[in-house]
Amino acid sequence: MSTPISRVGTAMWHLQAFDSVTSTNDLARDLPAWSAVRAQCQTAGRGRFGRTFVSDDGGLWLSAVLPAVGGPARWGGFSLMVGNHIRILLGGFNIPDARLRWPNDLMVRNQKLGGLLIEQGRNETLTVGLGLNVKNTPWTMAPDLASTTTRLVDILPDGPDVSDLTVPVLDALADAHEAMLRGGLALAIREFNAHHRPVQVNIVQPDGKPSEGEFIGLDTAGNLRLIDASGDSVTVPHTQVERLTEKTTSPFSS
Repeated sequence: MSTPISRVGTAMWHLQAFDSVTSTNDLARDLPAWSAVRAQCQTAGRGRFGRTFVSDDGGLWLSAVLPAVGGPARWGGFSLMVGNHIRILLGGFNIPDARLRWPNDLMVRNQKLGGLLIEQGRNETLTVGLGLNVKNTPWTMAPDLASTTTRLVDILPDGPDVSDLTVPVLDALADAHEAMLRGGLALAIREFNAHHRPVQVNIVQPDGKPSEGEFIGLDTAGNLRLIDASGDSVTVPHTQVERLTEKTTSPFSS
């Protein structure tokens, strides 16, 4: 059963809260703009390319519907803009070294705190899914996550809980939407590059072809710029990146 909650800020949000759902993005997709769905857990949470996204009790699992007039091309790079605004929000909670790992992972140093999944909705809308580890224990469902994830409670033992985070996150999404209307992809790329530090990465492309080198940022079209082992500049089209992993020797390592 849902609990409607309204808030007036840069927009009026209508939030429905559930105990357990398959996917908040699936529930939100058909809702009108400025609607949001939050669940205590997801039984079929997903990331990019349909990968499993563990969403156990104690985390923030939220999907918000935003207007997206102009079609998908107008909103290319929106995950970068959203990620930047969530990074700003986390910095406001005094979370050190919060950053966006291209294109949609929310990181603290070299550990994943959460992730984004932005999908095309209906009637010129976008569904922005956000998952954030707060007090949940994702490694109980996927033991390999123990070394690669972190939680807010590990960073800030007396920090915000799920209820404290919901409205600030919705505010951040509304701010990202306004910034995208104002500056589009160019602004999203500038913001990403301004806060990105070079890091050694491995990239897998759809044909299985690997690329590796120092990821130094994005070009004006959003493609990835690398410096390879020979010192040469390499551009990898963003549409040809199936998976990006950072090497553990990156400057973000703790």
